[in-house]
Formats: sequence, C-alpha cells, structure tokens
Amino acid sequence: MDKQLEERDRAEVLRSAEEARKLVVEPIEAIQVKRYLNPPADTAYRLEYAFHLLGDVRGKTVLDLGCGSGKNLVALVERGAHVIGLDVSPELIAIAQQRLDKAGLKAIVRVGSAYETGLPDESVDVIFCINLIHHLDIPTMLGEMLRLLKKAGRVIIQEPIRFSATYGRLRKMLPARENISEYEHPLTREELTAVCAPFKPEGLRYFRLPLIPLFEQISSRQRLLWSMDRWLIRHMTIINRYATVVVVRLVR
Repeated sequence: MDKQLEERDRAEVLRSAEEARKLVVEPIEAIQVKRYLNPPADTAYRLEYAFHLLGDVRGKTVLDLGCGSGKNLVALVERGAHVIGLDVSPELIAIAQQRLDKAGLKAIVRVGSAYETGLPDESVDVIFCINLIHHLDIPTMLGEMLRLLKKAGRVIIQEPIRFSATYGRLRKMLPARENISEYEHPLTREELTAVCAPFKPEGLRYFRLPLIPLFEQISSRQRLLWSMDRWLIRHMTIINRYATVVVVRLVR
C-alpha cells in the first residue's frame, strides 16, 4: 500500500477511535433484526432496501466491508450467511465482537484495510458495503473488490451522494457534521459511475431528499416522512438529482 493510502487509513482509524469512545453496546432487539431479514422491494428505508438487494445468502460467504461497530453483522448471520466483518479500526472491531457475543452469534471479525483485506482471491460471494466507499480511494478499492469476488459475485452498496451543485452550495452554509475525516465526501455522479463501471448495476434507487432530515427534527411521524420521500422520488424523477443516498446491487 502506498503512503497516501496509509495516511488515509490512519485518519480513519483516529476518527473511528473517537466514534468508538461514544458507543454503548446494547443487545439488539429481535424486532430490530427482523426488519432486515426479508424487507420488501418497495420499502421506503434505505438500509432495508440494501438488505432486500442482498437476496438469498444462506451458505454464502458475505464480507461486511467496513463493518464498523457491527450493527449489520447480526442480521447477516441470522440470514444464514458465513459472515466476515472487516474494519480498519481496532476499537470498532472490538465493539463488533461484543455485539456478536451479546447476540450469541458467530462471525469472523478482523482488523484490516479495504485496500488490502488479506483474504484469498475469489473467496467471497457477496460484499456488503454500507457507507464506506466515500471514505476511500475508489480505483484501489475496486481492484480489491474484484480480486475478492467469486465469478457472478455481487456487491451491495449504500452511499451518500451529491449530484446537485446547487444543493452542494447550500449544504456548505449549514453546520458541518462532527467527526468526519478530511478525505470523505459524498460521491459525485462521476464517482458513482466509476464505482459501477466494472459491474452490472441492478435495482438502483435513490433516497433521502434534503428536506427530510429537517422535518425529522420537528415531526414524530417518521414513517409518513419516509413514505413521502419514497413517493416523491418515484413519481418526480426530476428531483432525483437532489437525493442524498443511493443504494444499488453490482453484479460481477
């Protein structure tokens, strides 16, 4: 790995250590897991949709790349997969192991870089990749994904995006989120195209119009808000450029 990529990994380790210090690991309730076991195709929720695109993974090897504190590991194991969780942060991997232990479940969790995972060639059926790619050097990350995937393997991604220059200018006027590294940014349209280029994209959907998070702060009707988000994006495709999240399955 070259020095620039090592520097990016170090920045992420430092950011993640701060995140880990604020986390309290609680047992995951059955109802939280159930929503990800067989979610519908028309769900209004982006992570549910990512789990829908996952499909049948019983007996498959699934790599949760950038697994963080392991929030998705329990549902992946419950769906019958042989699960590997990998993250660059030792602190978050320790929390992921705690989470599995409290759930009484088994998975392989290990510290490693998305650029050099240390896993064998063509050893993974599915890469589950939630909110990771926007932290990374895309060409290097893609090379490692392609090396790991078996033939006809697939990648499920959920990523922040920013296609609208107008929204980008407005977003700069709002307070910056805490605990972000200098390297991360929402994917541009060109970057998303580059991520998809080596694969056949399937089921691409956009989520989370900019006003939704604002309304969330003043309304208790969360389900209604996300249903509105789904309806607007489905029926008014011209506003897709303002969506802030994309979910897609990429087939090798």
